[in-house]
Amino acid sequence: MTTTNDRTWLPTSEPCFVCGEKNDAGIKTQFYVEDGRVKAPLEAKPHHCGYHNVVHGGIVAAIMDETMGWAAARAIGRMCFTGELTIRYLRPTPGGCRLTVSAEVGRIGKRLVTAKGVLEDGAGIVYAKGEGKFVPLSVEDTLAVDDALIYRGGEEQVFAALRDTAEHDNTIPARIPPSK
Repeated sequence: MTTTNDRTWLPTSEPCFVCGEKNDAGIKTQFYVEDGRVKAPLEAKPHHCGYHNVVHGGIVAAIMDETMGWAAARAIGRMCFTGELTIRYLRPTPGGCRLTVSAEVGRIGKRLVTAKGVLEDGAGIVYAKGEGKFVPLSVEDTLAVDDALIYRGGEEQVFAALRDTAEHDNTIPARIPPSK
């Protein structure tokens, strides 16, 4: 697991709108864990703005959703999908400056994980707050997502324990590498 400046990085993907390395329209952020919270930098480009230098609310919602989703996934060792998302926009979010989303898990239930997130700048100005309810994917679906993630060496292996258990118990079929 690579740790730099007390940050542990999470894997990325190619197509994801939020962290996708090959999605030219996307945000292209990289998630990391710091002080027990999942975080993601946001430096919105002009094409992420709804009007001049104000980040579109959908962009804010997308990065907050994904950051809270990673917090939920880390907490339970399974990838999740969003069951419910609430964003409270407190002020217009400026484009072209360095902002950070941070998220943490609230409650872990049998079928649902709740998380909270906040989007702020380095001076502590909060632009948006969010809450989400996340539903765990099956073991098979989680491992399929994991197979499509990009690990360059050192990123946190969020689903390693799940993979080890599933392979040991022979509860998953042989995996087919993702298509390129």
